[in-house]
This record gives sequence, C-alpha cells and structure tokens, in this order.
Amino acid sequence: MAQAQTPEQQLENLLLTRRRRLEEQVARLHETVADLARREQLLRDSRASVERALRVGTSDLDLREAELASTIRTVTDREEQLRAGEAELARRRSELGAVELKREAVEQRERTLDEREAQVSEREAGLELREQSLSEVVALAFVPGIAYRLMEIEPTPLIAGAAFELEGGEYNIARIGPSPLPADDRRCAYLVASSGGSS
Repeated sequence: MAQAQTPEQQLENLLLTRRRRLEEQVARLHETVADLARREQLLRDSRASVERALRVGTSDLDLREAELASTIRTVTDREEQLRAGEAELARRRSELGAVELKREAVEQRERTLDEREAQVSEREAGLELREQSLSEVVALAFVPGIAYRLMEIEPTPLIAGAAFELEGGEYNIARIGPSPLPADDRRCAYLVASSGGSS
C-alpha cells in the first residue's frame, strides 16, 4: 500500500495540480489571444479590401457620372441642333410654299396669256376666214376719172372698203358687183378716188 502522504506533500501535490491547471489555462489564453490576433489581422485585411473596393467603386462611379454628364450634354446639344434644324426646315418649307405660290401665280398668268393668245389667234383666224369669205376674185375695175373706164386687172381677191392701187393712183373699193359687160360673168370692183389719191 502506498504510504500516507503528509500534509506538506498533499499541499505540494495540490499546488502542482493547480499549477498545471493554471499553465493549461495560460496556454489556452495564449491560444485565444493568438486566435484573436489572427482574427484581428483578418479583420484589418478585410477592412482594407473593403476600403480598396469602395475606393475603386467610388472612382468607377465618378467616372460613370462624368460619362453620364458628358452623354447628357451631347444629347442636349443634339436636341438643340435638332430643334434648330426643325426651325430651319420649317422656314425653308415656308419659303418653298411662298415660291410655290409665286410659281403657281406665274403659271396661272402664263396659262391666262396662252388662253388669250389662243383667243387672239382664233379671232385672227376668224377674221381671215371672214375676209376670205367676204373677198371675191375680181378681174375688172371700174375706174373713175374724167370719164369712167373699165379695165382688166389681174384676178385678185378683193373686198368692199379696201384700199386699192392702180396705175399709180390710190382708190377705195366702193363695192364689188357683176361685170357691166353683157354675157360677162367676171366680177368687177367699182372704185372711187381716195382722199389723198389722184385719178
């Protein structure tokens, strides 16, 4: 059997036991402190990473904001240019409308002038036809003078009231009628001396 321990031995064993426990607790405390130090370092690293990320994000955000502001300015400038272009287009349309109105007025005047010219041409043609219908082919002239005389002339279409020159004298055609000669179917112009002519 083991010998009974003395109180001093028991106290020493108890102190050794307590010392071992204290040493174990101290070791655990050292491990805990070391773990806390590691965690604190990880936390500092994580915070530094977050700060870097925030700085990068802030820089990128600033860059994006600058790009957005530039884009807004560009869009605003383009809108101003578009409004100016629309105003210029409206002005040109207005001017074009005025030009079209003037052109239409000119064309209307030209059409009116063409119609009047056509009417004048028709009237001239009608007058020519009327003159032709009124004119007769005359082969004899009854010429006044000291004594009336009957002359043969080149067969010519003549109308009453027209001027007629014969042998250097100027006459007016008083009328056109049948030949005064018997059995003569030729037409005869009966002349009268004009106011400025000689017989």
